[in-house]
Amino acid sequence: MQIFLDPAMFEILLVACLATVSCSMVGVHLTLRNRAMLGDAIAHGVVPGLVLGFIFTGSRDVAPMFIGAMVSALLLSFLAEWLRDRAEVDGGAALGVVFTTLFALGIVLIEMFTREVDLDANCVLYGLIEFTHFQRIEIVGISLPRSLVSVSAALLINIIAMLLCWKEWKVCAFDPALARSMRLPVKALERSLLMLVALTAVSCFEAVGSILVVAMIAVPATIAGILCNQFGYMMIVSCIVGLLSAFFGTYSAIYIIDTNVPGMIAVTAGGFLFLAVFLAPSRGILPVALRMITWRLRVAKEDLLADSLELSKKGNQFHAPAFFSISGLAHLQLVIFGQLRSGRPVGRGERIAKTLLRKRSLWQRFAADRLGLPSDHLESPAHRIEHHLDESLMKLLEEGDESADRPAL
Repeated sequence: MQIFLDPAMFEILLVACLATVSCSMVGVHLTLRNRAMLGDAIAHGVVPGLVLGFIFTGSRDVAPMFIGAMVSALLLSFLAEWLRDRAEVDGGAALGVVFTTLFALGIVLIEMFTREVDLDANCVLYGLIEFTHFQRIEIVGISLPRSLVSVSAALLINIIAMLLCWKEWKVCAFDPALARSMRLPVKALERSLLMLVALTAVSCFEAVGSILVVAMIAVPATIAGILCNQFGYMMIVSCIVGLLSAFFGTYSAIYIIDTNVPGMIAVTAGGFLFLAVFLAPSRGILPVALRMITWRLRVAKEDLLADSLELSKKGNQFHAPAFFSISGLAHLQLVIFGQLRSGRPVGRGERIAKTLLRKRSLWQRFAADRLGLPSDHLESPAHRIEHHLDESLMKLLEEGDESADRPAL
């Protein structure tokens, strides 16, 4: 592909991939703790740190402004936590109060001290990934994109931190009470995670901006939560979704649509989320609807077979249900597959009908003899429960009947 042959485009793609993977890793932890929007709060809360870094040093270099942004992000996290724990304020409200206050303070500082200086705080929101190839630094004589260095460092720190605190953070996420009973330093672990989030977010701001940081913290982890039931798989799927979003979003923004790269990556991640919501095997809307329709068809077919068998034994005529209904579709399938002929079950259909009637009889006897339910109240629940009885439950019910019929010694 052309994107791999052009050095400038490849560097943009590489920075985007590293940033999305780094954000996706911490996003899993924040999503499990219902704090996915912490990245958005940090994006607004670092503005006073950026301004103070410039005020104290008089320089727009990366180091002082990064330190100021990092201190501001950590202050935001600690203040929000303090309000939540000490003042008993709701976590979302505490975060909203703190980040709006810090953001407003940053705007005031910009107006007071940097009116005559080109200090563009908007780069925090939108990023400068398109200029990755032109903003370079030398490390041991090798010229590298400045953004690549910062996001690579953030990813490396994330990997090391995840390996060191994997079990502890996992226990704190799923069962904080268990973590305290195990005498784990829960508050220290949570604060270290917030520091990691702040480090990741601030490291990625200059390259991809807060729009992509917020999207990559929240969306891949949400998709992983829809697709996976285990923490380890969630982490893997979240990183894979981040990589795919970075690749397809960057390629589309550069070669197809000609638009903002971080914004297109975020839109691509949103598209993946849309697909996951609709197509996820266990929780997706379409698979769940398909399983529901399949189940209703199975119940309708079993009921039709049982009813037709009972009617044929009594010498009564079976009437086909209305065509445009679940029962009508079930009747059509039974006729096509040869399980129902002339209003009477045959072959496999007859075996299914006899098994269902046997289940119904077993349940009614059990409910009457063991549960003491009146016989005139058993028909309706039996028609529902009979479809859920498997062979093992039927054997238990039969054994219960035999033990009940056995005379006492």
